Formats: sequence, structure tokens, C-alpha cells
Amino acid sequence: MTRRVRAEVPAVSVIVPAHNAGGYLARTLRSVAAQTLADLELIVVDDGSTDDTLAVARACARDDHRIRVVSQAQAGVAAARNRALSEARGAYVANIDADDLWRPTFLERCVGALESRGPGAPFAFARSQWIDRDDRVLPQEPIRLPAELDYRELLLRNPIGNGSAAVMRTAAVRECGGYDEAHVRRFRQGEDWLLQLQLSWRGAAPVIDEPLMLYRVWPGSTSHRVEESVAASLEVIRRCRLDGPRLDAGAYRSATSLMLLWNARRAWQVNDRKLALSLLVRAYASNPAWFTLPELRAALASGPRKVRKTIVTIMGPDVALRP
Repeated sequence: MTRRVRAEVPAVSVIVPAHNAGGYLARTLRSVAAQTLADLELIVVDDGSTDDTLAVARACARDDHRIRVVSQAQAGVAAARNRALSEARGAYVANIDADDLWRPTFLERCVGALESRGPGAPFAFARSQWIDRDDRVLPQEPIRLPAELDYRELLLRNPIGNGSAAVMRTAAVRECGGYDEAHVRRFRQGEDWLLQLQLSWRGAAPVIDEPLMLYRVWPGSTSHRVEESVAASLEVIRRCRLDGPRLDAGAYRSATSLMLLWNARRAWQVNDRKLALSLLVRAYASNPAWFTLPELRAALASGPRKVRKTIVTIMGPDVALRP
């Protein structure tokens, strides 16, 4: 369903917030320009960069009329995205961070899923793969996802995992108020998951069960700020419990436990063993029904002996160790 390149109103508005991203930005913009769905506008917001980000963006814009560049004093990623959102003309909007990449069919597949499902689907997303500084795909556990996911499942497991993997209906994003700038000022991250959950209150999200989005992981990226991630995620869960559709209390406890477990794994990957152990203990101790979650039972059964011993000490000697 490749679209024509020029249009009065583009099908998709692609938002690229960029702060000191000169080393990666050109690669990101090339991956957007190479999309098989070519009917797009690409809005780059230079958020007060002090490197060559603005020069790189302007050079790319000279070569592609679909790119326009906005420059502002540094205000944070949510403010940069909202600035672009205020100028977006497409019926669909997609954010991509300035160091991430899309495979060529990303937009086509996501927009196609939204058009086939109709207005009841507020956004669609594709699976992600992690890449390193040099665009090499990193080893990951294979996952499979169903054809669509609703609010409960997105809350419990956060299978999207980042803000660059979704294509959203522009009107729905605006109805949600865009990206929460106050949340970013306080926690520095988590605004993507919050917006995705707010959108899912309106309907289930179709899933493209293929790795069409490449998420860059490197020391210093938000993926390594584990303690901030925990604080931000706890706030997202709290707000959803207050403002979202009614779910049983156990769903929010389970969401908290699974989020803590996921961040414990991240802490382990960056060699912060003390933090990893602390998060594992919290994942179990904060949820009296942890044994109903296969992920937690499996982690306890296969985890390091020190972790198992600590959790058993807290939970009691009768805790089950088999998944």
C-alpha cells in the first residue's frame, strides 16, 4: 500500500525529538525516509542541542522536502514531542527517538493494521529488537505476541517497551493531552508507556508480530537508568489505577511485581547486583499473590542461590520454588 510521496495532507506525521543526537540522527532520518509508506512529513525538533544536531537535521532537510526542522530552547523530550504534535498534519502520528531505527515496512504495516481495524483501534505497534552503537542486533529472548492487546495486558507486561514502536491516531493522542511534560520533569522517562496506556483505555491495539523497530541500547541511554525507570513506572501504574478503567486490585499488584522483575533483570545486565537483588525482593514481597504469576515463579525457581535464599527468608520457608 505504498502511497505517493507528495500530498497536501500527509498520511503520517513522524516526530523526532533530538537533543545532542548528532552522532545518530542522520541514520534515524534515513530509516524514516526509506519507509515504503512514503506519504509522510517528518518534523525534527532540536531541543536545545549544543552539538551538531541542528546542522545535521538541516542538511537532511535540504535533501528531502518532507523534513522540516524546528529549533527551541531545551525543554525536555515531552515538550519537544508536543511542539511537533501541535504542527502535525497527518491522520496518524509516530514518534521515533533520534537514535532509533525503523525497518522499511514499519509505517506501512502499522497504518495498514489501523485502517483495517477502524477508528476503534487508537494505535498499533510492532515488536522491537535491541541494537548496539553500531546498529548490530543484540541477543534477545524470542517472544510471540497475539493479534491485539488490550489495556490490562499492556499494563501487566508492557510489551511495547519504548516510544518508537507505535503508530497512533493523531486525534486520539491530542484527546489524551499529548505527552505529559510534568511527568518527564519529575521522572525523566515513562511518558511513552503512560500515553500508550491512556490510548488503550479507548480500545485494543493491533500488533504487528514482527521486529520492525530497532531500539538502541547503550550506556547512558534511558534503558540503563534503572532506578529512575522504577520510580516512573510506579507513578504510571498509580495514575492508571486512579484514572483508568476499573480492574481488580490484583491486576495492579501484578503489574507492579512484573515491572520490578523486569527492571531487576535490567539492573543485573548493567552489573548492579545490589539493585537487582533489591528489586527482586520487592517484586515478591509487595504481592501476596505472586505465585499466580508464571514469570515470578519461574524467576524464583531458576534464579541465583543468594536471590532465592533472600526471598525465601522474607516470604517464609514454605514458599514454592517450582514454576
